[in-house]
Amino acid sequence: MKEEILEQVGFSRNEAKVYLALLELGSSTAGDISKKSKVHRTNVYDALEGLGKKGAVAHFSKNDIKYFEAVDPESLLNLLHEKELALESIMPQLKLTHQFVSLKTDAYVYEGVKSVKAILDKFLEKKEPIFVYGIPKEALPKMQSFIVHYHKKRIAAKIAMNHIYNDDAMQRIEYLNSLPYTEARHLPKEFNSPVSTNICGDEVVLVVWQDPVFAIQIKNKEMANSYKKYFEILWGIAKKD
Repeated sequence: MKEEILEQVGFSRNEAKVYLALLELGSSTAGDISKKSKVHRTNVYDALEGLGKKGAVAHFSKNDIKYFEAVDPESLLNLLHEKELALESIMPQLKLTHQFVSLKTDAYVYEGVKSVKAILDKFLEKKEPIFVYGIPKEALPKMQSFIVHYHKKRIAAKIAMNHIYNDDAMQRIEYLNSLPYTEARHLPKEFNSPVSTNICGDEVVLVVWQDPVFAIQIKNKEMANSYKKYFEILWGIAKKD
């Protein structure tokens, strides 16, 4: 049982046997340790070297004979603490690597209104509901002719779309709520954003309505689901009028 626990904290099997033998023997030669631990003498030296690097064993010479002794078992807790600190020091890099590898995220940046239109058109091919929030008044003039035809195609394909506008778009909200497969609401002024977040299927597209307009397209199912959950929270507090 004790051997297994020592192995769990980083000791090899032979290191665990040798360390436990030393605790019982006190200061001992490699030969005595081999007999007590039942580890071959050659392997005892390897284990002692490993234990020495861990700070778990000390040695001294007497009459040209080398003796080894186990350090206070309390020092093993310090060993674990040092490992914990070392792990914490690289944790940010590990998390970042895990995020990108495990999510298998594809991200792209596009510039210009034409690119935004092309991305939104591709949404319709998914034939899944579309959610968008943070729509500023600057967006509509840039998309006016496109968006009229877009809604016609979307409604013909029976694709639902929910919009959450900034607070200065009441007329637009009223119009959208008159369309089939369409709902629109608005949030209070403090939620106003110059960025539109568009979600469909496994994609999230962030559109920044500055000059020039640019979009960040992220293709990842888990991320899209997270954004959908956030949209649901905002939808719950948004108002129709």
